[in-house]
Amino acid sequence: SSLLLSSVSTALRFSSPLVAMASITKEEVAKHNKADDAWIIVDGDVYDVTKFAGVHPGGTQILLEYAGKDATEDFYALHRLEVLDKYQRLKKGRLADAQGPAPKKASEVIQEFSKVPFAEPSYLQGFKSPYFNETHIKLRQEARKFFAGESMEEALECEQKSTAPSKEMRKRMGELGLIAMVQGPGPHLKIPPKGLCGGVVKPEEFTYFHEMVVQEERCRTMCPGYEDGLDGAVSIGLPVLLKYGSDWMKQEVVPPIIMGDVTCVLSITEAFAGSDVAGLRTTAVLDSTGENYIVNGTKKWITGGMYADWFVTAVRTGKQGAGGISMMLIPRSDAVQTKIMKSKYSSAAGTAYVTYENCIVPKKYLIGTENKGFQIIMSNFNHERWMITGVCIARARICTEETFKWAMQRKVFGKPLIEQPVIREKLAQMFAGVETCTQMLYDITYNMISMGSQGADVGARIALLKYQSTRMNHLVADNAVQLLGGRGVTQTGMGRVVEVFSRMYKIPAVYGGSEEIMADLSVRTAIKAYPKNARL
Repeated sequence: SSLLLSSVSTALRFSSPLVAMASITKEEVAKHNKADDAWIIVDGDVYDVTKFAGVHPGGTQILLEYAGKDATEDFYALHRLEVLDKYQRLKKGRLADAQGPAPKKASEVIQEFSKVPFAEPSYLQGFKSPYFNETHIKLRQEARKFFAGESMEEALECEQKSTAPSKEMRKRMGELGLIAMVQGPGPHLKIPPKGLCGGVVKPEEFTYFHEMVVQEERCRTMCPGYEDGLDGAVSIGLPVLLKYGSDWMKQEVVPPIIMGDVTCVLSITEAFAGSDVAGLRTTAVLDSTGENYIVNGTKKWITGGMYADWFVTAVRTGKQGAGGISMMLIPRSDAVQTKIMKSKYSSAAGTAYVTYENCIVPKKYLIGTENKGFQIIMSNFNHERWMITGVCIARARICTEETFKWAMQRKVFGKPLIEQPVIREKLAQMFAGVETCTQMLYDITYNMISMGSQGADVGARIALLKYQSTRMNHLVADNAVQLLGGRGVTQTGMGRVVEVFSRMYKIPAVYGGSEEIMADLSVRTAIKAYPKNARL
């Protein structure tokens, strides 16, 4: 089945011209049971595979075994629904006694809200919620149309080939207001001239719950490298300019980024300084005129760096430690070079090694106050980590849905996989993990709105959730692969989504603050708030 997707063009050359849908009896199908005249039935639809059989990637004979028969059960044991989308030209008609309407195309189904239990947040599956209203639902529908519809084909191609997201797709994101929305609430939401997804939500009513919806939907392709290359990197770097940038930055630099014309990235991590941000070594020294900084140093694992026009960069302008760090907005130039870094996920993310060599940066590009950059970095972490947790949970939910579907349709030892008690327990673990993290995310998000997103208490809860979410991802990935077996470690076909998730789920456990740092931060914050007279 994995090879079927790569042989579409070959198949179409051999397929018969598209004909009007006809009503066909099972008796008629049964007559077409030879190598030179082969029809099969899938989900009530009849396909003429005579000419295609010779180029079937799985072999000619295995396909001809189903000639004149209903192949539905075995077809779905081997192929994803989207395979049928590729072979519509082979369709002859539909069974006269087919039960129900013809199945929808996979490209349509993926844009709809799923009815599979736990595949969507509970408020989309009949439960009541105090956090969401009609604007959130409409926004999710529009965001899903873009991510699961407009961008899906490009996402799959870029993810596989490790190529850059197109500038046209990024501009389309800007036009829809999606780039603006993943920065959170604020005046920048008024920049897109056509509103937020055509006006389904107004800037003044936009909250972090609306941003959460968009962050969740951008995971819909399950192409994490592409997602980060398209916009994930911007949603980490741009908030620094929105909160701390000077007026000229907000007026001249921010709008083109919001509209997708240019991009910016956060450039902090070094080979010398990961979680230990205060140990960074990239320097910025004033020249003899006192008007320009000369920046020298390197940055590593900079998501989106290969495509960046602007680098929101942490530099050392003063003494050692946190007190000597500043933030600067540095434009790409000959003095700023980027080199691709290959990691567990696709290089479509544009993850880069960045070098600054005698880079001249005018003083006006300083963000905030000199030697006060560490505070900016720490405050920016809250939104970044909150975003990471939302993405982790959303991807785990998608992976769980895929696994549930597989358990329901896969047959082993003569009965569905789901009838095995051990399988049901694994699914229960996955359901519980996703739902408990989701509810913790809702609680934190509500308090980010009411208390603000920059406080230490909120930050500690976000850190704890990031730790819990990445641990949950480990459980979900482990269970999913066990349930799908060999398909769960195969990059194409039935297990594509599970394979991607299981391969890359550890990445969020490292970036934005490692699990150990997150756990320690949450406990240290709790210790500080511990009442002096509390006793057993």
